[in-house]
Amino acid sequence: MIKKTKIGDFELFFLHDGEFWLDGGGYFGVIPKVLWSRFIEPDEKNRIMLKSNPMLVKTPEHNVLIDPGLGSKWTEKQIKIWKIKNEPSVIESLAEIGMTPEDIDVVVATHLHFDHMGASTKFDENGKAVPVFKNAVHYIQRGEWEDATHPNERTKGTYFLENYMPLHEAGLVKLIDGNVKVIPGISVEITGGHTKHHQIIFAKSNGETAVYFGGIVSSINHIKIAYTMGFDLYPVEIMESRRKLYPRAIEENWLVCLEHDPDYPAIYIKHDGKHYTYEPHKSWE
Repeated sequence: MIKKTKIGDFELFFLHDGEFWLDGGGYFGVIPKVLWSRFIEPDEKNRIMLKSNPMLVKTPEHNVLIDPGLGSKWTEKQIKIWKIKNEPSVIESLAEIGMTPEDIDVVVATHLHFDHMGASTKFDENGKAVPVFKNAVHYIQRGEWEDATHPNERTKGTYFLENYMPLHEAGLVKLIDGNVKVIPGISVEITGGHTKHHQIIFAKSNGETAVYFGGIVSSINHIKIAYTMGFDLYPVEIMESRRKLYPRAIEENWLVCLEHDPDYPAIYIKHDGKHYTYEPHKSWE
């Protein structure tokens, strides 16, 4: 079932695009297994299950999709490595709420890793990668685009050209620079950390705010300042970003949206006097 809530005049839909399993050591970085295994159980290959949680924001004028998800362009080897299950897909999620990919007119990417933008393209009948959201302008940070189209030895395992080059070839990419307003009520803010040009997405309406955190905090298991991933290119920057973002989130009562949490797609950041913690969002429609 698709969870739905509202902020001001905006409707927020927490969609699904399957699940995948990542190595627990990679997901928790320098945090030892003796600690993280207390609250999450890995499988026999030391992998933990994550969901792909794209978010749809329906404004009075636009249908905005944030981080479409994993997609379906996977080899048998990749499916086996990451235990990928692309169901329900983001397309099926949209159908559940009476929409199609053609209804999406804005896509915003926190960054271009495969688990966030794989669903932006699909293979056609000839095996060619083509855009899924053909009527959408895809807003991507220019620096992220440069890094993703010129991956290095470390990043080439997470940046796959077939996920975003077809968008460029179809004239659907709009590169942006820094903190900007994308459309009325939707803006982005550079955080760095997970990737050099990673951005978070703000949805603001009538004094209420929802923020899609992407790779800055991907699940409730990464609320703690020091809990970074081995996949974070700049973990110290992640910690710095959290220190700056959390007080704002508490003061302004942000609805914080989590990319990969299997159970809690949206939370509120809290502070118990000693540590940062969270409270699940409960006002679902």
